[in-house]
Amino acid sequence: MPVAAADECLAPSLDDPASSLSRTDHAVTGNRVAGGCGPLEGDELEVALGGTPIWVLPDPSDRGSSWFVVLEDGTVDHVVDDGRGGAFVSQSERPPLPAGDPPLALQTGEDEVVVGSALGARGWFSDALPDARVTEIPGAALVAPVGPTERYEHGVLGDAFEAAAIEVRDQAGPLARVAVELDEVVESTSAMVVELASNELGPELLVTVSDAAHGARLRAYGLDGSIIAESDAIGQGYRWLHQIGAGSLAPDGALEVIAVRTPHIGGVVEAYRLVDGRFELAASAAGYSSHQLGSANLDMALLADADGDGRLDVVVPTEALDEIALLARTSDGFDELGRLALGDRLRTNVAATPTADGRLVIAAGTEAGTLRVFR
Repeated sequence: MPVAAADECLAPSLDDPASSLSRTDHAVTGNRVAGGCGPLEGDELEVALGGTPIWVLPDPSDRGSSWFVVLEDGTVDHVVDDGRGGAFVSQSERPPLPAGDPPLALQTGEDEVVVGSALGARGWFSDALPDARVTEIPGAALVAPVGPTERYEHGVLGDAFEAAAIEVRDQAGPLARVAVELDEVVESTSAMVVELASNELGPELLVTVSDAAHGARLRAYGLDGSIIAESDAIGQGYRWLHQIGAGSLAPDGALEVIAVRTPHIGGVVEAYRLVDGRFELAASAAGYSSHQLGSANLDMALLADADGDGRLDVVVPTEALDEIALLARTSDGFDELGRLALGDRLRTNVAATPTADGRLVIAAGTEAGTLRVFR
């Protein structure tokens, strides 16, 4: 199997503002793609925490060797690899974070990192979802699901509200507002900004759209509100499709969108391709999950180059949530590269980061109150 060259490993750059920021959804665009290259070498670290973890973030000042772990009570443990197979754990003296809010970590100085709620930016929007997470068209505008509505009583994401529209705005005010049909909702807490098609309209806004008659489907909107592409709906109301990310996974290098169909009742990892204005299903693999019913955590799966071949792979929990599977896209489907044993059920997001030399590191917290790090 070919191994990616060092300059293909997406190591953080000091010239890249994103290198000073860590998010549980990995990128300001909301596309859950982590930098770094495998293969993981089997070096594992297990750390006992001060409570039950709910979120994990790489420390942007020391990626791969230091982690912030948010506990159920909102306090933050700082886990630092001691370089001898163990770790130091210290608790932040700052006030606890709001319960349940996904966090972010921002490096504000050489030795200073601030950990806070990722939902604060929703205040830019007058009618954002209560749990809206703002994404960005980099350097241009902010994007958020808006128009809270109770017209679709599903509640898999933890409350009764879904979005009726997506809004794009900058410092001067709203630039666009894309509304779904009156019987539909945006069934997600963020919109993913992706580059799917070459057109003068700029990037697309990728969301999961659901209705009571047909259930969920993927849909990509242009900034003018036009539908660029959509997938077939699941075919039954109150069945969810969890979009994970977009990138080049298959041997031919084509862009694909990865989603998990019905993650609560027999999850299926699916790869979709843009073909003649539609998202066509290209591959699938059953036996996985990416979300727990009623949770605000939409970051249990991601895309990363797990084997070092220069193509992205799917990093996704097994259906039992006690292992993390690494799935490679092949010419005729998916193959498992391996599994990472958690020792207990997954409780947090799955975090991943490149080290300073571009190596991939993966971390996750368990219901047993431990942080597991795989290198």
